[in-house]
Formats: sequence, structure tokens, C-alpha cells
Amino acid sequence: MSYVKLALGVVGALGMAALSQQAQATTLADLMAAGTPVVRGNVVYSNFTDNAGGSSGAALPGSAITVNFSDPAGVSFSGNWNTLAPGANHTAIGYTITTTNGVTLTGGQLFMAGQVVSGSGAAFVGETLTDVTNSKNYSMQVYYDGPNGQADNLRDSITIDPASTQLNIIKSIDVAAGANGFAAINFVENTFTTGTGGGGAQPGVPEPMTLALLPLALAGLGLRKKLKR
Repeated sequence: MSYVKLALGVVGALGMAALSQQAQATTLADLMAAGTPVVRGNVVYSNFTDNAGGSSGAALPGSAITVNFSDPAGVSFSGNWNTLAPGANHTAIGYTITTTNGVTLTGGQLFMAGQVVSGSGAAFVGETLTDVTNSKNYSMQVYYDGPNGQADNLRDSITIDPASTQLNIIKSIDVAAGANGFAAINFVENTFTTGTGGGGAQPGVPEPMTLALLPLALAGLGLRKKLKR
């Protein structure tokens, strides 16, 4: 068995083990089919969309993307986005976050984990956040292309000023690999700072899902070393 096939197996197995720990998760396909907003306290998530494609194998369907919600304001997407050389896979996920009862959105974070990259592979997540309240656009991006590429960035954040009560979000999840390369992502998370008036509270502590994926990232580092030999 090649190291690349081993990487795919480990990534998939660890990803599924992490998914099983989510207590209040659903799939992206189910959210789109139901069309019903998800209400968590003073935060409402709605209008979920999915547009997937790629040149390496079948695109990841919405039924294979698990969505989990955290308090006070956070949503994560888990799946096995991967590609062998040469190839690329892409998923664009959209949703709306709205606050009620005087709560506002004052900041946001984007984070990815479970990335495994070797050779000429790269993993990238970028998103555009449109502030419906104030007609203003924001953007965040995270990326990883191994130790010999650009300065990797697994977390990005923004300040929403002025504070907003509704954001439309389009998130692009991309993995690509050239000759002798491999790339995968398993976890993408948004958290939002909430407040009332001009103040804000820090995003909530990540749910067990985030902690569960830490071994996956560490395993990826060991696999990448083997793949480079």
C-alpha cells in the first residue's frame, strides 16, 4: 500500500471518529432539504447552500459534510476534502447568520484543521462576509501548503465595525495537488464575537469537535514526513 493511500485511509478514519463525537450535528444536505432556520439562543442560521466540483474524483456531496453549531455563535463544517496528484476539489458553502433581541455581531474568526499536505499539494479556505445591515463586505482566508511553501496561516479574524445583525457568508474550500502531491482538509470552523450595543464578548470555547481533530493534524505531520521520503 502506498503512503498516499495510507494517508487517505488515516485521514478518513480519524475524520469519521471525530464526527461521531458531535452531539448536535446534522448534514449540509439535510439543512438544505429542510430549509428551516437553526436557532441557537439569540443567533439564527439559515439559507444553507452547497456548490461542489473538482477534477480529482467525485466532488464531496452535501450528505458527506457534517454541520455542527456552537454557542454563543459558531458553526463548523466537517468532511473529507482531498485530492491526489494531479487534481483539485472545490466546495462553496453559503449561509446566513442573523442575531435577535438586541444582540450584535462584532467580529469573526475562520479556522481550519485536519490538513494533510505533501509534495506540491495545498489546502485553502477563503470566505466573503457581506454585512447586510451596513452594506459592507469583509473577507478572511486560511491556507496550508507544507513547510517549504508560503507562511502557513490556519486562523484569520476580522472586526465587524460597525456591529451587524446579519451576515451573508460564502465559503470556498479548496484542495489541489500537482505531480506527486496530496492535499486534504477535514474541518472548517467559523466563530463570531457577539455583543450588545458597542460591546462584545469573546467567542465561545470550541466544542469537543475542535479538540477531537487535534490528533488528526498531528497524524498529518507524521504522514507528510513519510510521503517526502
